[in-house]
Amino acid sequence: MRRLFAPLRPDLDSFLFAAVGEEIDGIPLSMISALTRLGLDPWDEASRLASLGKQEAIEQLARMIGRLPGAIWPAVEVAKIARGLVDLLPRRDTTTLRPAEVRPPGRGNAASGRIKLWLIGLILAAAALVGVIGIGGLPFAGHQPPEAAPTTETPKSSR
Repeated sequence: MRRLFAPLRPDLDSFLFAAVGEEIDGIPLSMISALTRLGLDPWDEASRLASLGKQEAIEQLARMIGRLPGAIWPAVEVAKIARGLVDLLPRRDTTTLRPAEVRPPGRGNAASGRIKLWLIGLILAAAALVGVIGIGGLPFAGHQPPEAAPTTETPKSSR
């Protein structure tokens, strides 16, 4: 896949798309939906949780699940759900990678991609300006259509 359409962090997909449980109406609630409902960026939060120790990640995730609007699970069930979900997170060597260093690939590239687009736009605008100056103004600006050439025929009179 091209980088633009590639998943942000495919290693987090099993965690983000796992079911937290069923809502009151029986519809499954995914982790990505749960994090979004809490106003969190799912990939950032999953990366942050993956960088924590297992027990700390379980405790923090259990607190998040407990804060979900309309949460219907008892505290014991929430801890069990959190434990199962944390097992789906990729494990990292926390001695060499601090949480501040965990970033989904491609996030930094979005800004450089926007800069490239702006530069291309500026170059095109400059080229258009040079072209307008080179021809002495805008094409067809201030030009009058040519007058009709006189004809040799005499107009017919309407009698």
